[in-house]
Order: sequence, then structure tokens, then C-alpha cells
Amino acid sequence: MKKDNIIKILISVVIMLLLGYLAIFGLTIGDKTIIKGAKSIKTGLDISGGVTIVYQAEPQEGAEITQGDLDKSKAVIQKRLEAKNIYDYIIRLDYNTNQINVEIPTGTSDTSVDPLAAVEGLDKTAVVQFRDTDGNVLLQGEDIKSAQYSEDAVNSTGIGTPHVVLTFSEEGQKKFADATGKLAGKAMPIYLDEECIASPYVESKIDSSTAIITVGDGTFAEKKKIAEEYAMLIDSGSLPFNLNVINKEYIGPYVGQQALGISVKAGAVALILVCLIIIVIYRLPGIVSTIALVIYTALLLLIMANTGITLTLSGIAGLILSVGMAVDANVIIFERLKEELDKKLSYKKAFEKSYKNAMSTIVDGNITTIIVALVLYGLGSGMIKGFGIVLALGVVLSLFTALVVSKFILKQFMPLASKGTFLFGLKKEVK
Repeated sequence: MKKDNIIKILISVVIMLLLGYLAIFGLTIGDKTIIKGAKSIKTGLDISGGVTIVYQAEPQEGAEITQGDLDKSKAVIQKRLEAKNIYDYIIRLDYNTNQINVEIPTGTSDTSVDPLAAVEGLDKTAVVQFRDTDGNVLLQGEDIKSAQYSEDAVNSTGIGTPHVVLTFSEEGQKKFADATGKLAGKAMPIYLDEECIASPYVESKIDSSTAIITVGDGTFAEKKKIAEEYAMLIDSGSLPFNLNVINKEYIGPYVGQQALGISVKAGAVALILVCLIIIVIYRLPGIVSTIALVIYTALLLLIMANTGITLTLSGIAGLILSVGMAVDANVIIFERLKEELDKKLSYKKAFEKSYKNAMSTIVDGNITTIIVALVLYGLGSGMIKGFGIVLALGVVLSLFTALVVSKFILKQFMPLASKGTFLFGLKKEVK
């Protein structure tokens, strides 16, 4: 072997050890976490425990529930959860049954939060109020017919800009005219459930059935996002339906935590056994595969920890399955390599042909698995969705490690084949 090959092998081993360390412990400099480790991976409701609640939207007399109405209700629930310092939540809408499913794992950033207490009041209709700077209520949700997002021009320049158009009831128009007359030159804060969501500046008295709320500084996209959110939140103050709780239950973390521990141990034992078996059968390529598998596992853990992907028990199953897919790709390549070496080809040609002939089989098998995983993620929910996203991510990484990492490292070892093929799983020598 040349010195260059040895250096590249050593670099690969160092990278493997570095990624393994980062995956387990992360990287913290001072008080700042630069890279999160495996302990920072968010766990789902089935592992950490929490509360799940199902709301049924019941229309008021003479009204119908639209998808937009459910979207507004979702926005209100999100605001209320975040106001309680709960950000690790899942909200799902079922447009067919008009149901809203809310899941709050106990593994939130604020461990003092009681999940059952956190969902109290989420089913109430949002309260929207316009106030003066002293906190006095000038008009509220019942005075507003609708709030719509618009990009139409609002001044003589003729240039459209994101804003919210409010339409008042007859009584609301009178209240708004009085309020703007008193607050000319001042701000008029708008509150949703006691949280100020906007504080528009009143230039002069407005005696109209409509009013415009403009958004402050920022790019067009940023202002559009804010204006759309304001319109949805303000309009939700007069939702034409009530939210009734049809199911609420607390899920303890005890069973999930036990299952997590068992799953992690099972995955570790399986990984070790797979590495030992593949080393016994394929010898030197098996060692290469082991290095690639460690890199694969470290990359997968790092991505999950630093992107906020929630890990569920079914996700762990997807992770272990993707490890099997990674091994499978290496097995196909190594078997091809043994066949080519057995034909007494030079090690360079055997290496090239083994990857070339195995490529289509590996890609076809993994692409179909990725498609299925994406379908499960897109159409599934809860545990099915968690399984799908982890499986898809794992398969993509397994392709990378098999076709890039393993190939790079194995190429450095191939000169040893010219001295004998025992290290590559064969007893015959190549001449």
C-alpha cells in the first residue's frame, strides 16, 4: 500500500471517531451549544408521555365550517400554547370530520409545565380587542365582521403592499370612528387573548365600514407572512363554530421510557452483531463496512438532534430498518467484488466493475423504499409519520455511506488484493 492510501484510511478513521463523539456528546463552547448530541433528540408522545386532546368543531345555527375556519382555529391554539411557553406540540386538522387533534409531549422546554393544565381553555373562542394605550377596550371581536389579507395598493403610488382589511359591523363602525377620533396620532393596540399581536398607528379619524392595518418594516415576504397571520388571528375572534372536547387523555412516560431503553439496547446489540458477522464473512471489506456504518449512525443522530426531528418508537424501528438497508447495499457490492476477483481480474478493474454492476440494484431498491417512506410520512399521522420520516432519512444516508464513504475507504485497501484475496473473502489468488 502507498503512503497516500494509508493517510486517507487514517483520516477516515479520525472522521469516524470525531462524528461518533459529536453524535454522543455534541459540542459546547462555554455556555453555548454549537452542535447538539443524541441526548438533545426530541422524543414523541409515545416516549416522553404527555396529553392528547381531540376537539370537535360544532357549527352554530345556519353556519357551515370551512377549511379556512379550521385553519384559523389552529392559529389561535398555536398562539395560546406558545403563550404558555409550550413549543413542542403537534396540531393536526381533519377536514373531513372537522376535528382538531392536539398533542403535547411532556418533553417541552419548560419542564415545569403541566400538560393537562396547558390545554385548558384551548377550546374557547378567541377574544379580540382593540384598546387604547391605557388598556381600555374600545371595540372587540363581535364588532368585526371579517379580517382579510390583501396586497392591493393603499396609496397614490399604486404599489401593492401586504396589509389587513377589517370590515366592521354597523355598531363596530361607530365605535371605530369614535376610537380613531380620540387616538389620532397615537397607537391602537390589538389584543388576542390578552396578547398584543399588533399596534397600528392611527393617523386620523376613520369613519368607514372598513379599515386597513399595515405591517412595519421588512421584506415583502416577511410582511406578507405577518399580515396573513394577523388577518387569520383577528378573523378567528368570530369563528362560526364552537370547539367541544370529545377526548382528552394523559399518557404517562413510563412504558415509553422502558421501551426506549430496550429499543436502544436492541439496536446497539444488533449493530455490533451485524458488524461482527460482516467482518467474518467479508474480512477487510467488512471492516470498511463497519467504519461506514458508524459514520452513518453518527450522521443520522446528528441530523435528528440538530434539525428537531421528533423521535417516536416507530421512528426507532425505521432507524434500525435503515441500518439493515445500509448493510444490504454493502453486501451487494462486496458479493460483486468477490465475483470479479474470482474471475482473476486486476484489483482495479474488479473494484470498478463491482460498483458499476451493483449500482442499479442498490439505487432501485433504495428509491422504492424512499417513495414508500415519503408516502407514509405524507399520508400517515402520529407513529406512522414518525416511522416514515426516519426511514426516508436513514435510506438516503445509507446510500451516501455505501456509494461514497465505503467506496472511498475500500478503494484505499484494494492494492492489498494484488498480494492475495484472503482478506477479501476468497482463497484464490489474483495474478
